[in-house]
Amino acid sequence: MISQKIPPAHEILFLRGDVNYTEFHLVNGQKFLSSNTLLRHQEKFQGFLRVSRKHLINPLYISEVENERGLHQVLMLNGERIVVSRRRKSSII
Repeated sequence: MISQKIPPAHEILFLRGDVNYTEFHLVNGQKFLSSNTLLRHQEKFQGFLRVSRKHLINPLYISEVENERGLHQVLMLNGERIVVSRRRKSSII
């Protein structure tokens, strides 16, 4: 379902961008699509961390950061693992 109503930042775990759409993953387990780009949402949520071309995460919900053989991953409180791009790993270290 595509929605234009954006939830408050404290309800968002992370956002996943895909071309001209953004999928919101919420704390309560719900997901919804926005017809705006990830970059547009990045401008709204300035405290969030851009960890890859496709992911913008809320640092409040990071469980841990893993580094295994140079591959950095963020483990979110809901158990989701998000790979951090090499160019953006300095944003989470």
